[in-house]
Amino acid sequence: MPAPSSRQLLLAVPNGKRTMAKQTPLQILNEKYGSKKELAKQLSDVLEPLEDESKDELAERLTLVSNAKLLHLKALSDKVAAHGGREGLVQKVAAAENKTADKDYVQALTSKRTLGWLLDRVESQERRARKAAKAAKSA
Repeated sequence: MPAPSSRQLLLAVPNGKRTMAKQTPLQILNEKYGSKKELAKQLSDVLEPLEDESKDELAERLTLVSNAKLLHLKALSDKVAAHGGREGLVQKVAAAENKTADKDYVQALTSKRTLGWLLDRVESQERRARKAAKAAKSA
């Protein structure tokens, strides 16, 4: 059986409309932020540099990261900002575990845990609370 022609393929698409291909991370990055350097600069203002690293050095290091990773880091930083930064995340984790009075625990969360870990913990606690509320509502 011969391969279908491009006209046959076009007619096989509903309404004869072609769909756009999914954008690559580079296209998304350039469309939303202008360039990789600009996004790296934005992220260096939000993310925490290493102990002996300046924000400019962090921005330079971020330019070596893949475009998809930069977009992921931007999404992570937006979520962290929505929760009130590191302190907001720490307070939510401590409150969910009924340990707001335990100063050592709060200090350990603040100093030893990454923003990604704290965000994951808050989101999983929120999912758990929604699931429990849904179960209580249906019962």
